[in-house]
Amino acid sequence: MKTPTLSKTWQIARRLLYQNRWIYLLLMLWPFGMAAILLVPAAKPETEDVLSILHQECLYGLGLVAFTGGALLGNEQRSRRIASVLSRAVSRREYFFALVSAAWLPLALYVVSFVISGIALFAAIDRPPTLVLILALAQLVLGLWTAAAALFFATWLPMMLASTASLALLALLGFLGYLWPGFAPARLLFSLSQGDLVEAGRLLQQPAGFLLILLGAVLLFVAGTAIFERRDLRLKSD
Repeated sequence: MKTPTLSKTWQIARRLLYQNRWIYLLLMLWPFGMAAILLVPAAKPETEDVLSILHQECLYGLGLVAFTGGALLGNEQRSRRIASVLSRAVSRREYFFALVSAAWLPLALYVVSFVISGIALFAAIDRPPTLVLILALAQLVLGLWTAAAALFFATWLPMMLASTASLALLALLGFLGYLWPGFAPARLLFSLSQGDLVEAGRLLQQPAGFLLILLGAVLLFVAGTAIFERRDLRLKSD
């Protein structure tokens, strides 16, 4: 079985990103706007307000991946672009990898803005930027898992149901983190929705959650690819 070629997948992912470039640009500016809301009225905002904003932005970032990943395959098939792409010596595995990349890369750009604005907020409340960096890393890792999950569901569910299913899976993982603190991947997601600095510091020292989330992303990718390679995409014109 042919392995994904990075040059091909990047060309496909770049085209998908370009189609929604203005939306992604606005999303990159969103953390700066939220930081300005806190910093302009008061040079020293409340710590609780800063943490609340950061955790909300983390969840928005994961929601972005879930909705983007759930919609990509359906949009490509509905517009019939998928037929022209697969006719250019691109395997379905390469195409699926490109879709996952196109769902995750906007989050990576969003996280850059999140880190810069978050560090500015933490400087205003005299806190080290450790939590911001932990939350950024957690977003990137969980975002990769979410992208793989959204595309996995999109291979056999309608577009909106795929996004909803991936969000529901995230919610379930976060709820397990609340009920079962010892389960590292779930605890990692739960940390995104609460401002426990001590807990966030412990997560940095225990990479098991990150590794298990990455393993889960790989398994979802493999399962999604297996379904996608066997799925009838109805590429012919009606």
